Amino acid sequence: MLYHRFTVQRLVFLLVVLCHIDGYYTEEAPKDGNAPLFADVSPLTDMLKDHVDKFKQLRDDLKALQNRKDNQNPLVFFRETMRIMEGLQSLGKEWKDIERIQNEGNREFEVILEEMDPMCGQVKPRAALFEIELRCMYTDLGGNPYYIIGPLKQEQVNRIPYAVTMYHDLLTKAEVKQANETRTIEPSVRRRLDTLVPNLFNVAVREATKSGYNGSNVKHRGLSMMLYLESHTNSGITIFPEGLFTVAPTSGSLLVSKVHPSICPSSNSVQVITNFFVSSKKQMM
Repeated sequence: MLYHRFTVQRLVFLLVVLCHIDGYYTEEAPKDGNAPLFADVSPLTDMLKDHVDKFKQLRDDLKALQNRKDNQNPLVFFRETMRIMEGLQSLGKEWKDIERIQNEGNREFEVILEEMDPMCGQVKPRAALFEIELRCMYTDLGGNPYYIIGPLKQEQVNRIPYAVTMYHDLLTKAEVKQANETRTIEPSVRRRLDTLVPNLFNVAVREATKSGYNGSNVKHRGLSMMLYLESHTNSGITIFPEGLFTVAPTSGSLLVSKVHPSICPSSNSVQVITNFFVSSKKQMM
C-alpha cells in the first residue's frame, strides 16, 4: 500500500509537469503552410506533430490512470505506470532526432546567407532624379535590317554609372515554351541574341535555383545577358552593384548589362538563358 501511494504521488507530479510541457508544445509547434522561405521544413513539422500527438495520448492515459487509481488492481496499475514511463523515455529519444533535423535546416539557411550577394539584404531605392531620366522606346538598333520591320521594345533600366538595358518580348510565347521544354536554343533565337550582345559565347538554358546566384565577385568578359523564360514578381529578382535597383523576371525579355548581375534567393527557381554559369557558388570567369 505504501508503494502504491508513492507511485500515485509520482504520477500526480508527472501530470503537473506534463501539463506545462503541453502548453509549451502547443505554442511552439509550427503550423502547416508557414514554412520558412528557403528551407523545406515539412519533415520537421511532421515529426513535431507526431511527437505532440504521442505526448497528448500519454497525458490522457496518465489522467485516466489517476482517476481510477482507487479501483485499480495494483499489478495492472503498476504495468500501466511503467508503460507510460517507457513512452516518455521514447519521446526523449525522438526529440534528439527532431533537434538534428532542425540543426540541418538552420545550416542550410546559413549557407544561403553566406553565398548570396550582400546587396540582396540592403536594397536602397535610387533617387527620383535618376528615374525620370530613363526612357522606353522602339529601336531598330541603328538600321539593323532584322529589326526595321519589327523594332525592339527597349527599356533603359539604368544609365549612370553603368548601362543596363531590357529588351521586352524578344521571344514569343511559343519560343519560350520550346526553350523550357527542350532546354535548347533555336538558331533563330541565337541569331537575334548575336545582334544584341557582341562576342556572345557560353550561351545555354540554365536554372537559377532558390539559393540564388552571387555574381558580385565574378569577373565576366564582355556584356552579361539574361533572357528570362518565366515571369515572377517576388522570385528570381536580379540585382546590381550598390543595390540601387532590381529587375523582376519577365518571360521572353532580355536583360543586357555592362556589369555582372546577381540573383537574390527566393522561394522559386527561375529558368533563364544566360552567357554565364548560374550557380550559388562564387566563381571566376
